[in-house]
Amino acid sequence: MIEKVVYICHEFGGKQENADRVATLVRELSNLYPTICFISPIHAFGFLYESTDYDRGMSYCLTLLDMCDEMWAFGEFSNSKGCLIEKEYCRKYKIPIVEKR
Repeated sequence: MIEKVVYICHEFGGKQENADRVATLVRELSNLYPTICFISPIHAFGFLYESTDYDRGMSYCLTLLDMCDEMWAFGEFSNSKGCLIEKEYCRKYKIPIVEKR
């Protein structure tokens, strides 16, 4: 049974290495926390990175974030422009942010 849905906040910038890092994170987290559904906006929308303007892409991410119970932000990888927008959205709409290292 899934107890909560967690949005993964991590820089992307169109870089495959970031998508790979998040894929590994989600695999590991899913094993550690089997009752949490982890959502990666990178994997949901990353394929649109080159074909969608930045604001539209962020609106997709924020719509997905709004459906989650909380957001986990991953240290130095959560200080990009997009991650800062996501953090501000969480503060505004009272979505808990869990800072991970």
